[in-house]
Amino acid sequence: MDIPTKVYVTCPMSDLKQSPGNLIAVSPHGFYELHMVFGSNTHTLLLPINGTVLTTVEPMLTPPAGFEVER
Repeated sequence: MDIPTKVYVTCPMSDLKQSPGNLIAVSPHGFYELHMVFGSNTHTLLLPINGTVLTTVEPMLTPPAGFEVER
C-alpha cells in the first residue's frame, strides 16, 4: 500500500464508522496518523492500530478484462 492513501476509517472508540480520511503514516509506536475532514477543517488524528479498521477506497487488484474463474 502506498502512503499517503485514501481510506475509510472504522474506530468504535472514536465513534467513526466508514468515515473517509487519508492515511499519512503508520507509527512503530502503535498508531495510525490520519488526516480527516470535519466540517470545513482538516484535522490530524492519531488512532490506535488495535481497534481501528482501515479500508482502502480504491481496490488493490483489478482482474484483467475477460478474466474468468473456472467452476
